[in-house]
Amino acid sequence: MLVFGLLALSFAGATVSAAQPDAQAIKTYLMAHPEVILEALEKQKVALYDMVVAGQQIKQRIAWRENIKRSLANPLKPAINPERPRLGNPQAPTLVVEYTNFMCSTCRKGAVALEDLLGKYPIKYQALIKHVPNDDISRQIALYYEAIARQSTGKAYVFYHQVFERQPELTKNGLLPVLDIVKGLKLDQARLARDLSDPILAQRIKDDTAESKAFNLGGTPAFIVAGVLLRGPAPVAAFEDIWYLSKGKQPPTSNN
Repeated sequence: MLVFGLLALSFAGATVSAAQPDAQAIKTYLMAHPEVILEALEKQKVALYDMVVAGQQIKQRIAWRENIKRSLANPLKPAINPERPRLGNPQAPTLVVEYTNFMCSTCRKGAVALEDLLGKYPIKYQALIKHVPNDDISRQIALYYEAIARQSTGKAYVFYHQVFERQPELTKNGLLPVLDIVKGLKLDQARLARDLSDPILAQRIKDDTAESKAFNLGGTPAFIVAGVLLRGPAPVAAFEDIWYLSKGKQPPTSNN
């Protein structure tokens, strides 16, 4: 149909003064003269390319949504501790679990994606941050996040945002930028020191890492929404596809 459509455009221009041939006549002619197909396609390269790309995108979208449906039938079930901090609106009905590493450059993009989602749909989504550190610095930053959240979830969110924003400085200067961020949050320093030493928080991070391995995340960032795994800094539309399909609804055409 794609080739026929393009050829019909070509024939339309060539038969202005003649009687319009019917579809069967065109087909019969092309079967006898296949070289005409190549000649017509040669003149419609851009249109052909655009149609192929659009077709590939539709095919990928169909496969993606079928994968969501399969995942919804066998959902992942991360451990949810009600004492852990949530980012965004605590009354939002849909929980996004993010697995991240504060020293991971791709996770920095993941943080932007998450903040975009929470900013665009504040009454729909909230987020729980889980940690998959891969070195001592990223582990310490994760501890700071959890310890700060014991004093203020809002300040933990500020910390989360600023750490990723200043990630290049962390790569150069280690924990110094973290200490600067903490200073600006005006926390109870004595309590912070106690919480940083709390073995419960250290174990929490170990449990997060173990869970990420059990789910075979394959790296960070990763997100779980309604039991469906999203790998990488996914766009808002991907989260929305999962949300709609988890409710038994068709995603809107604006997500296509």
